[in-house]
Amino acid sequence: MGDRILVADDSRELRTLLSTQLRRIGFDVQIAVDGVEAFAKAREFKPNLIIMDINMPKMTGLQATKKMREDATLAHTPIILLSSLGEEQDVVEGIEAGADEYLVKPFRQPELAARVRILLRKSNSAAARKLDETTVQGLEDAEDNNEAVRRFKETGQIVSKDFAGFTIIDKLGQGGSATVYRAMEPIHFRPVALKIISPFAAVKEGFLKRLRRSNEISVKLVHPHIVRTYTMGEYESVHFMVQELVEGHALDRYTAEGAEPLTEPLARRYMLHVAEALSYLEERHLIHRDIKPGNIYVSQDDVAKLGDFGLSRLQEDMGQTAEGYLLGTPHYISPEQANGEKVIDTRSDLYALGASFFHLLSGAPLFPGDNLQQVVLGHLTRERPKLATSAPHVSPAFCALIDKLVQREREARYQTSAELMAALSALPPA
Repeated sequence: MGDRILVADDSRELRTLLSTQLRRIGFDVQIAVDGVEAFAKAREFKPNLIIMDINMPKMTGLQATKKMREDATLAHTPIILLSSLGEEQDVVEGIEAGADEYLVKPFRQPELAARVRILLRKSNSAAARKLDETTVQGLEDAEDNNEAVRRFKETGQIVSKDFAGFTIIDKLGQGGSATVYRAMEPIHFRPVALKIISPFAAVKEGFLKRLRRSNEISVKLVHPHIVRTYTMGEYESVHFMVQELVEGHALDRYTAEGAEPLTEPLARRYMLHVAEALSYLEERHLIHRDIKPGNIYVSQDDVAKLGDFGLSRLQEDMGQTAEGYLLGTPHYISPEQANGEKVIDTRSDLYALGASFFHLLSGAPLFPGDNLQQVVLGHLTRERPKLATSAPHVSPAFCALIDKLVQREREARYQTSAELMAALSALPPA
């Protein structure tokens, strides 16, 4: 191993990104999650360089720097402080605390490489010989990913930490058409959800055409209750999307076997959030077409966001496709969509929203079944079960609202998202 570097940051994404880059060019790297751990590990690890965030829990980077400078074993160890603020006072305090360099996030990789090179030259002349221009370039360029991409095309799984310039942190989830990874994007060093399209789905007839069309729609959607799509791209013939990372969970955690049903107060809150998103789509003549618990994400501050616009369409485009039958999730698909009707509207999304929350509150889908045909026929022909029967803990008023959403005839449902929002707001307290 080469020189020792300690990386301290409370952001898991940034810790992983920095440590991956530094290890790739031969450094021995350890990480710390706060100032207290940074000080303890620095005394034990005796690094040649410390890269430390200013804003950390338990002990800030400034406090840790001062403490290190008071310790005989760390008094002369070079320290780079990181901050997302970039205010002059931070720079002054960092220098006064004993820091050698200061970087404002987001910083460019070449800038970090230069600071590392300069400080290691001060700390260790041997490090200077190792960090020639070719080696430093390793911080800027990802390793050859041809083998990793080849294996992805064979298995559908990313086996490298690098993909198209992104640093993959961990796997968030996998569906039939894509795998989603937590990743750091290389320009602003921010965490994102990197959605990599399965090579097996990409070869299906019409799939990529629908994907490109839906991406063109989703990148234009900016709403507090819609998961942002930042960009789409292609790398070595592998298609991917870069989306907002929602730190939290999807609502399908409440539909898993053995899970407790969603409580009514939370159901009301999340349904209202999604209704606001649908109203925004309605104004733009858009239909989502795949609303289900797994496509509704809840952030750590309890905000619901609608995601996955892979099947979304403009209403005026609906007459151009007869794909409707299998595009959607059977347990939540509207009767008209299940029947393959070419002309559908917002009321189809409202039905799917009602079917989703029926499942979330009762613990069972609207129409259970052992196969696709049974489920779809239930939506098309069977009498609607009453939510109150399977979810007696839910108030009668909210049961009636959901029962109205899942009526077979479109005219019997709420006709617009605004109508649903008004009905939710008029409910008596839960």
